[in-house]
Amino acid sequence: MSRTQLKSSPTDQHARRIAQAIAKGRPPPFNAAFDRYCESSPREIFAAFAGAARHMPPAGKDEPLAIGYLFLLQRLLEHLRYRTDQGYADAAKLVADFQADVVAQIEAGNIDGRMLAFVGGALHQSKIPASPEFAAASAEQPLDRDEDGPLPADVHAALAGILEACDGDPFMAVGALTETGHAMPVEARGALAGALALAGNPEARGAAVLFLLDPNSSVRRAVAGALAQVAASLTPTEVRRLIAMRNWRPEDERAEVDAIIRKARTAGIDCAPWQAGSLEAIVATAVDGATAQGFVLISPVGRKKRISSLLIKGGIADAWSGEPESRRRAEMSLAAAGMDTPAIAVSRSYLDRTVAHQLALCIEKQEAPPFGLLQVAETIGGADWQPARVAFAETLAGLIAEVPKAMREPAALASVLRNSNEFAELDVVAQSWFEDDPQIAQAVDKARGRDLAKLATFLLQSVIARHRDRWAETVLRTALWMREAPQAADLCWRELALVAKALADGRDMTEIGLMRDIALRTIAALGASGRM
Repeated sequence: MSRTQLKSSPTDQHARRIAQAIAKGRPPPFNAAFDRYCESSPREIFAAFAGAARHMPPAGKDEPLAIGYLFLLQRLLEHLRYRTDQGYADAAKLVADFQADVVAQIEAGNIDGRMLAFVGGALHQSKIPASPEFAAASAEQPLDRDEDGPLPADVHAALAGILEACDGDPFMAVGALTETGHAMPVEARGALAGALALAGNPEARGAAVLFLLDPNSSVRRAVAGALAQVAASLTPTEVRRLIAMRNWRPEDERAEVDAIIRKARTAGIDCAPWQAGSLEAIVATAVDGATAQGFVLISPVGRKKRISSLLIKGGIADAWSGEPESRRRAEMSLAAAGMDTPAIAVSRSYLDRTVAHQLALCIEKQEAPPFGLLQVAETIGGADWQPARVAFAETLAGLIAEVPKAMREPAALASVLRNSNEFAELDVVAQSWFEDDPQIAQAVDKARGRDLAKLATFLLQSVIARHRDRWAETVLRTALWMREAPQAADLCWRELALVAKALADGRDMTEIGLMRDIALRTIAALGASGRM
C-alpha cells in the first residue's frame, strides 16, 4: 500500500532551489521565469514566511531551507514594493496585512524574536518601511534596558561584537546595523547611531559617520549632533568622508556637517587624500520602463577583481562594493547580476554625469543617497560626485545637432517616427516599456471590448499623453546610453534622439510607432497580470 505524498507548491520548489544554490556556493537562481512567478503570486509572502518559520531552528531543523524561504520572501516583498511605488492600493494593503500577521504570530508566541528580526531584514532589503505595530513588536522583544534610554543596557557590548564580527569595516558594520535595526523605532535608531559616535571606540566612531547618510532625517540629525561632540577625535579619513558626503545631504542639513568639519580642522585634523583605486570596466544596463538603470563597476585588486554596483531610479536607489574575488567568481557574479537586461560598456564621464543627476534628484526629494555610494567612490579611487541635474533641453539639442540634416527633413523624420518600433536594437530593451499604474489600469478596464488598435489610440491620446515628459526623458536617456557603444555598432541613438524631440515638441503620439507599441504592450501586460 503506497503512502500519499503531498505535492510541493511552486513556492516550496523555489525555496528549495534557492537553498540548494546557496549550499553549493552559487547565487540564487533568479531569472525571468522566477520574476514572473513573483509578479503573479504576491500572496505567497504568507507561505514563504510560514516556510521560513517552520524550518528555522530552534523550532525547525533545516536552517538552509529556512534561508531559502527568506530569500524568496524578500523577492516577493520587493515585487510588491514595486507595485506600491506605482500607486496600487491592493499591494500596499497586502504589505500591511502581512506585517500585521507577523505581529500577531509573535504576540501568540508562534515565532521568536530571531524570526522577527529575519523578517525585518527582508523588509529592509525590499525597502519597505516597518509598520508602527511591527516596530513596536520589535522594540518589545526581551532585552535588558537602561531605565534612562531607549537602547538595551548592554548596547555597547553588542555594538562592539558587531564591529568585531565585521573586522572593523565600517561599511559592513553599518550595513549589518541598518538591516537589523530596520524595524526599530526612529528614536531608538537615532540613539543607536549616537551611541556609536560617543562610544569612545574609533571603529564605532567611523561607523557613526556613515549614519549621516541614513534614510531617515531624524537619525541623520541625531548622529550629527553626537559627532559634533567628538569632532576633535575624528581621523583624517573620516574628515575626508564628511567632506565627500556634505553635498549629498539635503541643503538644510549641510550646516550640521560643516560644523563637525570646522571643529575637526580646528583640532588640527587634516583631510586624508583618496586612497589608490581604479576602474577596469563600467557596464550600464538599458533604462527600463520604470526609469531604473543599473551600473556594474569592475576594479582590479591585485590578481583579483572587486565588483561594485549602482542602481538608479529617481535618485540613487542602491550602491555597494563587494569583497575582492577571483576572476571566475567575478564572472559568475556578473552573470547572476544582470544579466537578463541588455548592457554595454560606458565611459567614466557617462557614469559621472548620471550619478550627479541622480544625486540632484535625491536632494530635491529631501533624501540622502545610501552610504554604499561612498564605499563605491572609495573603491574606484575617489569621485568628486556633486549634485547637478542634466538639463533635458540642452542635452537633447546637443544630440540633435549630431543627427544628419537629411534625417531631420519632414518626410524622413515622419518615416523615422512611424517606423520607430522596428529598430532591431530595441527588441529587448523596450520589453519593459509599458505603463503600469492604477489610472492606466482603470482606463483600460473601462475601455474593455474595444478594438485593440482603437484602444491603443485612446490610451495614447489620453492617459499616456499625460506622461509625455517621462517617456521623452526615457527615450533620451536610452539614446545617450546607446551613444556610448562603439561607433561600429551603429546603434539607433540618432533615431531615438528624433523620437525624444518629437515627444518633447508635443507631436501626436499616434504618429510614433514606438509609442504605439508601448500602448499595445501596456494592454497586453495589464491583461496578462489579471489587472484588466
